[in-house]
Amino acid sequence: MDKVKTEQIKSYVVVGGGTAGWISAAVLARALTNTDVKITVVESPHVPTIGVGEATIPSIVDLLEYLRIPLKEFILATNSTFKLGIKFIDWKEKGHHYWHPFGFVGNKIEGKLFYQHWLKHQFENPQFEFTDFSPAIALAKQNKFYIPDPKVKNNLSSSTYALHFDASLVAKYLADYCKNKGVNLIKGHIQATNLNENGQVDKLILADGQAISGDFFIDCSGQQALIMHKALRVGYENWQHYLPVNKAVTAQTAIEHPTPPYTQATAHEHGWRWKIPLQNRIGNGYVYCSDYCSDDAALALLKSNSAPFITEPRFLSFTTGKRDKIWYKNCLAVGLSSGFLEPLESTSIYLIMKTMLNFVQNMPNKKLYQAPIDEFNRLIDDEYIAIRDFIVLHYCTTKRTDSPFWQMWQHLEIPKTLQTKIELFTCQGKLYENQYDLFSADSWYSVLEGMGVRPNSYDPLIDASSFNQIEQAFRQSISALSNNVAKTLTHDEFINRLIAAKE
Repeated sequence: MDKVKTEQIKSYVVVGGGTAGWISAAVLARALTNTDVKITVVESPHVPTIGVGEATIPSIVDLLEYLRIPLKEFILATNSTFKLGIKFIDWKEKGHHYWHPFGFVGNKIEGKLFYQHWLKHQFENPQFEFTDFSPAIALAKQNKFYIPDPKVKNNLSSSTYALHFDASLVAKYLADYCKNKGVNLIKGHIQATNLNENGQVDKLILADGQAISGDFFIDCSGQQALIMHKALRVGYENWQHYLPVNKAVTAQTAIEHPTPPYTQATAHEHGWRWKIPLQNRIGNGYVYCSDYCSDDAALALLKSNSAPFITEPRFLSFTTGKRDKIWYKNCLAVGLSSGFLEPLESTSIYLIMKTMLNFVQNMPNKKLYQAPIDEFNRLIDDEYIAIRDFIVLHYCTTKRTDSPFWQMWQHLEIPKTLQTKIELFTCQGKLYENQYDLFSADSWYSVLEGMGVRPNSYDPLIDASSFNQIEQAFRQSISALSNNVAKTLTHDEFINRLIAAKE
């Protein structure tokens, strides 16, 4: 049988700019370096950037490394600060707070999970909280920051970090990055999408009559989903019954010092409020459920819990869920066009980069074989479901009953996948293994413990270890963390040194 060489894709069209569009174009440009593949971004001059994705998770550092973008340059160009985790305030109950750290919490002891040793400690002689053993939280509590040095081995080495940044500046930075790599930008409003006889996207028709042809299209047009929804009619799986918050009001306030190296998420009567510090300002927002709270009430709450606004407040609406297919025919949905999981754990930008990195690892030719498309969609679906369950965990375990919104959570249906995970955990602290779960076991332990979900017992194998020796190791670890944190720079000092080094 003669071998058939299928023609390669020669042109990609990214529909929409903003963070999703320019990350997509940047990943394509990096993956297709030294090829003659044409990449075009079509950006409407009439659609403003949402600009809410100002907090990230540690994978943002991996993205910068993939794109070969110098960390210092990016931080200075985007008014970035560092993020070691999230401080959750008033979620379990009013007056209570807990931490979700980045990086590891403790280390295995005698080959057994640190969490299980700590769990026995809680039953026998409780002195320390689980996240007391997190390097990230030891730093965050003191407003300190440290990037682990491979040459220096200490118990801060397992800390990891993410960034807070100005999303509009990130889009601008990545747009310049893309242009330097030969990506073509066309400013224009899409009037129509033409399909070919196979139901694939053939060309875009702009308002000025210009036709934009391509072999493959990346839909980054936001909630409108101009191609995936309006042209290809791919449906949307609504998850509002699991995550009922559906609106947000945002505003910026003046910078405050010291600058905390973490995001604050404070629960309120009808939802929760974020506070994200940048170098030059604070990002604030209130995420709420419109069934229980009016826009006016939401704005009043944000104003009463923030410094004076330096920008006009903006209202956003969203429907939590995901597209039925993220990849369909010759179109890939990225960003809000693919779905939305509320910003509680800062996963929006992760899902953008993960979608694109998975895509370039499975980059098609013009044949567009169905089996790889189906597998791609299955893996992305698993990612979305795992993140959804982790976010629901923060709500469904609350003890609050002080408002109709929180009372609702006492009887609201939760996903069966999450219910199974919680039931398994409450027996002996074991977690259902899911290789596609973005969040590590330590993240789950931190939130479960923070929300007061404690197993009935610990792993019996832990009794094989000397309890007194483990307790001594705990005390030594806490002391070493404290000593090492004391030697580090404050978050502000670290950023100021970066700026000074640039000059």
